[in-house]
Amino acid sequence: MASWREKLNQAAQNTISKSKEMAGVAKLNVEISSLNQSLKNVYTEVGKYVLENELLSGDETVAEWASKAADIKAEIEADTEKIKLLKNVNTCPGCGAEVPKTSKFCDKCGTPIVVASTDPVKEDEEIIDADFSEASQEEKVQEAAETVSETMEPKAEDTCCCETQDAPGED
Repeated sequence: MASWREKLNQAAQNTISKSKEMAGVAKLNVEISSLNQSLKNVYTEVGKYVLENELLSGDETVAEWASKAADIKAEIEADTEKIKLLKNVNTCPGCGAEVPKTSKFCDKCGTPIVVASTDPVKEDEEIIDADFSEASQEEKVQEAAETVSETMEPKAEDTCCCETQDAPGED
């Protein structure tokens, strides 16, 4: 019977030892994975720095990567605009929040929302502002004054020739 207990004890010890080994390996694998991700992040930052600062622009491979990056950025921007159209929102220039297209101010930071026209303007096309007048400010004031004085003057049909207008208190 002693040999059976010894074998069971030995199996338990082997299982514990194997579990510790597996836990150690798993822990090291997680650490290696984390370090690989850190390395990828460094590579990404170096690549981003090289492309943004146009370093090594004479190198054909770098120029090709820069072109691919520009194409991808343009595609991302186009897809982002499509999403905004589908959601019927604009982006706040102040804080970057999504703002309904009907809003004139950002709900989060209060920045005025200025929407650029999405209609392309042709170079030979003339844009006319119907509200624009070349009249000077003085002419506009004079026109307004004439309009007011015309509405204030009594009309001939408003008074009768037999009526006299006495000042209050005269009798």
